Amino acid sequence: MPLFRTTAVIIIFFGAVFLNVAGAPVPQNTNTQDEIDRSTKPGDDFYRYANGGWLKNTEIPVGRSSYDTRAMLNEKTAQRVRELIQNAAAAQAARDSITQKIGDYYSSYMDEDGIESKGLTPLAAELARISDITDKTSLSVYLGSTLNNEVEGLTANADHIFGVWINQGFEDSQHNLPHLWQGGLGMPDRDSYIDPSPKMAGLRAQYQSHIAAVLKRAGIADPEPRAARVLSLEVRIAQSHAPDSDAADVFKQNNPWKRADFSVKAPGMDWNSYFHSAGLAEQSGFIVWQPSAVTGTSALVKSESIDTWKDYLRFHLIEHYSSVLPRDVAAEDFAFYGKILSGAEQAQDRSTSAIAATNAALGQAVGQLYTQRYFPPEARAKAQAMASDLITAFRARISNLTWMLPQTKQKALAKLMAFKIGIGYPDAWIDYSTLHVVRGDAIGNMRRAEAFNRLRNLAQLKKPVDPIEWPINPQVPGAVIMFSPNAEFFSAAILQPPYFDGHGDAASNYGSAGAGMAHEISHSFDELGNIYDAQGRLGNWWTADDLANYRAAAAKMVAQFDGYCPLPDLCVKGKQVLGENIADLAGLLVAHDAYLLSLKGKTDVVIDGLTGEQRFFLAFSQRWRRNQGESALRRQITTDTHAPGEYRSDTVRNVEAWYKAFGIAPGDKLYLKPENRIEIW
Repeated sequence: MPLFRTTAVIIIFFGAVFLNVAGAPVPQNTNTQDEIDRSTKPGDDFYRYANGGWLKNTEIPVGRSSYDTRAMLNEKTAQRVRELIQNAAAAQAARDSITQKIGDYYSSYMDEDGIESKGLTPLAAELARISDITDKTSLSVYLGSTLNNEVEGLTANADHIFGVWINQGFEDSQHNLPHLWQGGLGMPDRDSYIDPSPKMAGLRAQYQSHIAAVLKRAGIADPEPRAARVLSLEVRIAQSHAPDSDAADVFKQNNPWKRADFSVKAPGMDWNSYFHSAGLAEQSGFIVWQPSAVTGTSALVKSESIDTWKDYLRFHLIEHYSSVLPRDVAAEDFAFYGKILSGAEQAQDRSTSAIAATNAALGQAVGQLYTQRYFPPEARAKAQAMASDLITAFRARISNLTWMLPQTKQKALAKLMAFKIGIGYPDAWIDYSTLHVVRGDAIGNMRRAEAFNRLRNLAQLKKPVDPIEWPINPQVPGAVIMFSPNAEFFSAAILQPPYFDGHGDAASNYGSAGAGMAHEISHSFDELGNIYDAQGRLGNWWTADDLANYRAAAAKMVAQFDGYCPLPDLCVKGKQVLGENIADLAGLLVAHDAYLLSLKGKTDVVIDGLTGEQRFFLAFSQRWRRNQGESALRRQITTDTHAPGEYRSDTVRNVEAWYKAFGIAPGDKLYLKPENRIEIW
């Protein structure tokens, strides 16, 4: 499930060893007997045949609307990470070791009494810096110092008017460039500020009250009228923002600006002061994703009162560090962001927040502990071998495509040859030796970690483009597709049961994790990825004929899914889920080819009465298992770009090998005539 998606990057956040007498590992069949429903005929309902026992015996946890393999994986991983971090906090670790840094960061965050005793004193120097702002130049200096590389969604963090992402240029694969993003808003998005509906007007009133409460806690006189002016400033910032829909069009994001362009195209800011303070004094080229936001916000630096800007900065400074400030500040933050915006009834457990904060600050340090314990080199090697088989299988499939013109195939194959896959964790870890973590200094630790990560990212500007620079922490269950550069990454946390088992059965691994990996690889070559070439540069390498042929084949997939109706008045929307369904089919076909390659001409063993082919397809179906109520099902079909798991499992009906593995014959409900089976990739 994508959490952050643009046409430049997709981030997807989403799962025992038996020994023989001689002590050597033997394959474990992950398709256990109690999960399969043998009373169901595979050809009539393969999803329930594969998952019937699990669906019957698995309850949806209280407070949730659904429960699936991704939730299982997230729970298991979260518990493992919790134990690793809490054990580090209890350890007598060597000074400056990653264990010491992790443990002290977590312990400092958990020290609520120590945080309470300090009040707002840890922010005194920063608040004084804000008070010392007197004109446009000093305001520009301060704003530049807040330029942040932690970009969330499609905007920078609220307390930073711009965010920066260091990545190769859209047209230049040899050099990293700063990509500037719009930011500066305390509410979720642009529409929260400009939507005239009574509901949103009420939300803005509640947000203004929240601003006033924070300013009052900081000892600011007349907090109510000042809060009104801060909100008014944010409304003006929001009015300059590009709509979220623009973020789906990478050609609108590709706006190269030279340093000299800023003062001409976006007057108001003292750009020399801004960039010098931001650490970008020597940078000559930029990519501006939303020019209207840069132009509009810069104009506001000149037109808006300095006093209003200072109140805006005070509010966002306190808001940013609210989690490591006294309890009343944190409570006020939750009252608005937790209860009003998110609908949460109670604040997150402190230890859960502390673990998240530690992961954010020391992600790869925690990742080192995680992979040492849970993803050993042998598991990584096995996953890498599977990835290699997938690439080989995909190469053969591209070569044999009928809808892609010969010259287009050559470009696709060149892209595949240059394609990089990261498995588990980076070959070289981030060096945290210069990051100073002090037990008992929660705000100081947070500020130093932010500065460390910011400087490390800015340093990429002076280095060659690294296509295997890891964008995800190993302990985060997920995958990242980087169209620019041409690479994909699969974390250690996603390469574990129920998706992958380093000591497990190859058929099950290829059917589950392999199909998932191949699904994501296919996106680099489909309608999402076909505007990026082998070096990750913008350039559509499909011809009009390729696109027409592709869409003609895809129309059959739309019709197939339009016919799936889980309720009398509810059917799947084939066009809405088309992209993911095509990727599911590509993933299944490529993974099956790769599985056969892994056997090297041999016949796989039979385990628990199941052949390798049967275990492969069972694993594919079992990755989609989900229990959910009717309301959740209706919501998914209405809004999600992914079909319900039952129908994703039914992708097998298009694969000839599935028919042979289970003896599917005419008359079975899932049977499709060979001419009606879809094969796009």
